[in-house]
Amino acid sequence: MNLRRVTALALKEVREITRDRLLFSLAFLLPPLMMVVIGFGVNTDVREIPIVILDFDRTQFSRELSHKFKDSQYFDFKGYVDHEREIQRLITDNKARAAIVIPPRFDERLRAGQPVRIQTIIDGAIPTRAETVGGYVSSVIASFSSQQVIEHVARSHGITPSAASALANPISLQTRFLYNEAMTSRWIIGPGCIMTVLAFIPPILASVGVVREKENGSIDNVYSSTLTRPEFVLGKLIPYVLISSISFFVLFATSLLVFQVPFRGSPLAFSVTGILYVTCTTMMGMIISFFVRSQIAAVILAVLVTLIPTLQYSGMIVPLSSLSETGQIQARLLPASYFFEAIQASFLKGTGFAGLQGSIAALLIYSIVLYMLCCLKFSKRPKS
Repeated sequence: MNLRRVTALALKEVREITRDRLLFSLAFLLPPLMMVVIGFGVNTDVREIPIVILDFDRTQFSRELSHKFKDSQYFDFKGYVDHEREIQRLITDNKARAAIVIPPRFDERLRAGQPVRIQTIIDGAIPTRAETVGGYVSSVIASFSSQQVIEHVARSHGITPSAASALANPISLQTRFLYNEAMTSRWIIGPGCIMTVLAFIPPILASVGVVREKENGSIDNVYSSTLTRPEFVLGKLIPYVLISSISFFVLFATSLLVFQVPFRGSPLAFSVTGILYVTCTTMMGMIISFFVRSQIAAVILAVLVTLIPTLQYSGMIVPLSSLSETGQIQARLLPASYFFEAIQASFLKGTGFAGLQGSIAALLIYSIVLYMLCCLKFSKRPKS
């Protein structure tokens, strides 16, 4: 391998990128813009759920239960309704996501120590959100029910509410969430956008850069030169890896400054992982460029091959453990799954090189394999 020829080709590619204003803008301006759009547009937190209450009883206990939902941070109380058909209309018009129906004689039954059934109507158009809403409703009902039991025990035994609480609930559950104590989705969506954006921008840049030369005919100079396959691939690869690495650090800073995500790991270890990741995605773009002859086709194919599998199999939206065995195998064939593990470990868990060894090794092997495929696929005898 002649490093002078590789350097000359790399410098030539840098000049081509700086001359092409569209490609230059795509390389440096689009990644942070896409990160902000995606990061603030995706929110998995289910809070401030619009809810209405149909109270057939209108007594002290029914009002206390209603206030439980009003005071909850998870619900946005929209008011009372008078008829069940109003509930159907409000949910259909997306003005409410859930409704609580308190039956008649609610107060009377509770005072008599009889069980009472309360109906919950939930918008099930999005199953995952409906399950979460159902869990929130059950939690509020359970809290209210426990409160009534404690008050009843305190009155019947003549003891304090705290003693009655210990008697009624001998087992107390204390839940502690590690790494993301506030359970804020932005802390994982923000850094996850680094992976998402760098999954398709570097392949688009690399594929368009090679295909552009096919369209204007300048690649014929490469075909007639003494460049070898490894030299051509490396010379084309270096500029786009450098540009994508700069984008990586810009996105890294954006996640810290704009999304206010804490970083607890090793910056050096995470940087090494990020550079290996953009190396992988850049070479995926080069492989794509060998199959197409137009820039439009290169962009479309790059998005289809990189972005969609990344969203599905990285673990950011659907945990890998929830995928089928076949899905988990497919996920492990993509570099995004390893990089997302590094993101979680670095940002939230405070892991250094020791915890990122697996991800770094996998991405390094992936890079070597892709480089070999690029060298094998590139031919100086193009098909007519």
